Amino acid sequence: MSILKAGVARADITPAVGALTSCTGVVGANPAVGIADKLLVKALVLDDGRTRAAIVTADVIDLGKKIVAETRERIEQMTGIPPACVMFAASHTHSGPITRRPHPDEGDNVSYQSYLDELVAKMSGAVAEADSRLAEVRIGVGEGLAPFNVNRWFPTPDGPKGAKWGANPEGPVDETLSVLRLDRPDGTPLVAVVNYAAHASVAGWGKYFSADYPGFLQEVLEKVYDGKSPWTPSGMTAMFLNGAAGDLKVKWIEEDGSVGFARGADSARRSGTVIAGAALSVMEQIETTEQNLKIRIASKEVDLPLLTLPSVDEVEKQLEARRKSGEDTTWEQRVLPSLRDGTAPTSIPGEVQLLRLGDEIALAAFPGELFVEIGLRVRRELPFKHLFVVGYANGIVGYLPSAESCRQDGENLRYECHKEFWFPAFFSEGAEPALVEAAKELAGVK
Repeated sequence: MSILKAGVARADITPAVGALTSCTGVVGANPAVGIADKLLVKALVLDDGRTRAAIVTADVIDLGKKIVAETRERIEQMTGIPPACVMFAASHTHSGPITRRPHPDEGDNVSYQSYLDELVAKMSGAVAEADSRLAEVRIGVGEGLAPFNVNRWFPTPDGPKGAKWGANPEGPVDETLSVLRLDRPDGTPLVAVVNYAAHASVAGWGKYFSADYPGFLQEVLEKVYDGKSPWTPSGMTAMFLNGAAGDLKVKWIEEDGSVGFARGADSARRSGTVIAGAALSVMEQIETTEQNLKIRIASKEVDLPLLTLPSVDEVEKQLEARRKSGEDTTWEQRVLPSLRDGTAPTSIPGEVQLLRLGDEIALAAFPGELFVEIGLRVRRELPFKHLFVVGYANGIVGYLPSAESCRQDGENLRYECHKEFWFPAFFSEGAEPALVEAAKELAGVK
């Protein structure tokens, strides 16, 4: 092993005005009428002399499995970095473009295929550019608390879908804010990777393209280290990894003192700035050092069990009712054939990935909107001093509910996002242990 090397690069992935937005799902998506702020992809390549690994962050709601596979293949062609050594992390901005196909069977025949092709090219190109900039770095890591998120569900049976929607100050949260800092040999900051858990759904719901609060967070950090002072002559790149935010939103204190949700473009700016302040506090207390640490990265495909599948009769009745009411029937039409011939899946594969930097630092990545209870459990059960819990990673499979939330919901699901992915049913409470055990296996925990 040699002293750790790193390189970083970025690319603008902002779509044109009129491109379809992602917040309402693939079916019924609306075109954006403007651009509030730029969307970016950023790439960090790490090299310990034997292994190279890449982290790619993107200002998008998620990334489909096919997009991830295509980009990994392109990265390997351009750099030689193996597909298994690349981690993707979406910020989960609800004001971004569609980044997955309506259905796996539709291949490349979608109206926004040109944007998907451009996204693959820019993500792989950013990694290649970062790889060309490898240079020795100093590394340090730290954590702090950022009490700016809140659970968005009350565990009561009187809600419309199994739980009551609203800001729940008593609900579980993870206020941990982690920063991985990489410096140049002279001690000036090169990269700051920030990990925090909260939905990037503050700015709005798709009328304008925006990176939401994570974009402002990164922009503030980069302005502080913008290269204009003698001790930051080359500037710094900030990157954002959203955490176990499936049931967390950004908190806002209302005029009457009650807790609510941050909403609106200005609230996204304020929230990003406040969270950036917490990140700065952590970052300025980190002491970086040269290290000959070992990079290890591995992933495991996990079967995530579904709830009991609906019967053919149930779905046929739903289909007929939705036709009569003029509602979209895509899910019913796509699910029925597999239910009729008995080929409908009872579990869905998802990728769990672990990137280790030495013995104390690790990034555990999960393929969806991980509920906070699972993230907290992962923190408890994985043996790392500094653990980054990364949600919305790699190929998305949707919400990943905790076992407790499944028990609270019973038969009245708070989410039906499985219909956006054309799964026959939502995930069961067996998803949590499957995810946690996979992460522990990758970490070598018995």
